Amino acid sequence: MYKRMTVGVVVALLCMTMIVGCSQDESPPPSGKNLVVPIDVNGIEALIKTQDCPVMLVAMASWCAPCRAELPILQKMYEKYKDEGLRIIGISLDVGGPSAMQPLVDQMGLGFPVYWGGEKVTAKYSISAIPLTYVVKKGKIVEKILGQRSENFIEGKIVSLLGKCKE
Repeated sequence: MYKRMTVGVVVALLCMTMIVGCSQDESPPPSGKNLVVPIDVNGIEALIKTQDCPVMLVAMASWCAPCRAELPILQKMYEKYKDEGLRIIGISLDVGGPSAMQPLVDQMGLGFPVYWGGEKVTAKYSISAIPLTYVVKKGKIVEKILGQRSENFIEGKIVSLLGKCKE
């Protein structure tokens, strides 16, 4: 009986270990992974005020088809112009928190930072539709671009912004 009890306890402990192990967070991400992390209004304000060059602040969500269509274009432009001063900051508004956007960031290999903003960010910036791009110069929003745009439009906007980077 003692032997049966010991085997039963060992089996129970192994099962519990497997259940607990599966429910814990994954191991730390490999270095260089672009993690979607929460940000509040003060964090966004700090990000946009510390930039010398104009910033494109892009509000999006993982479930938004136009956002998903625009993300590869933004990534392409980021890779092409980041060394010239282009700053793109993604703000996810997914109800599910950062974990809702993370698979999309990973799948698309996005290199620009993507944060999760939540309801307070949505309210502060009066976001009622997405995708929505704010053009920020010297810490102030100077332009709002609502809706999905073509690659030519986005690149033209970026080129004109980078010209102002030297001003």
